Amino acid sequence: MVKPSQQGRESPMSGLPPIQPLPTAAQRAADLIRHYIFEGRFAPGTPLPEASLSAALQVSRNTVREAFRTLMSEHLLVHEPHKGVTVRWLTADDVLDIYKIRRMLELSVLDLAVQGQLELAKNELGEIGTLLTEAETAAANGDWAEVGTANLRFHGLLVEMHRSERINDTFRRLMTELRLGFLAHEDPASFHGPFLARNRRIYELIVTGELDDARKELGRYLDDAEQDVMRAV
Repeated sequence: MVKPSQQGRESPMSGLPPIQPLPTAAQRAADLIRHYIFEGRFAPGTPLPEASLSAALQVSRNTVREAFRTLMSEHLLVHEPHKGVTVRWLTADDVLDIYKIRRMLELSVLDLAVQGQLELAKNELGEIGTLLTEAETAAANGDWAEVGTANLRFHGLLVEMHRSERINDTFRRLMTELRLGFLAHEDPASFHGPFLARNRRIYELIVTGELDDARKELGRYLDDAEQDVMRAV
């Protein structure tokens, strides 16, 4: 039975447009550019000419512009008059915000584990251990760009222990933005080398159940990393 207050009112479903198949070409273009930034292929200041990208990706220039708008809203790209679109340089305020959120999301994993509210699964820890070994191999080969990518993924796997897709999505975007800070360092070996060893230390403390110590070490790690990135930008 229709209530009197609803009589004569248009259905809220009327007029809705049909949904478009996902992902769209613009989303795929944005995903690719975002991925290149995450992997360190597009450094801060890199120009992204609209015409060249349109030709390389085999999409229209309107599609590229739409991808640009998405990535500018994520603080990854910037448009400057007479210069066009370039990859952003992080500011000191960006770094402060990023590390504020990192502390919330990363330290809370270990806080919850200490309180017995979150179980650190063996398969998750095993995946982290495998990633660390790959990062150490990359460092031995002098592939510091790959070490930087592995660093971001290490902390991403730690945050994934929250088992929340919303948190994962937020953190992935945050780590992509942080890569711009990593790339501001002129000597990636001197930056990533010490933190690679500290990632290993944090992992070993977690595996052996020394969660309080792991939490303290991670806190010191984030403090030191924030200062290093701040100096670089």
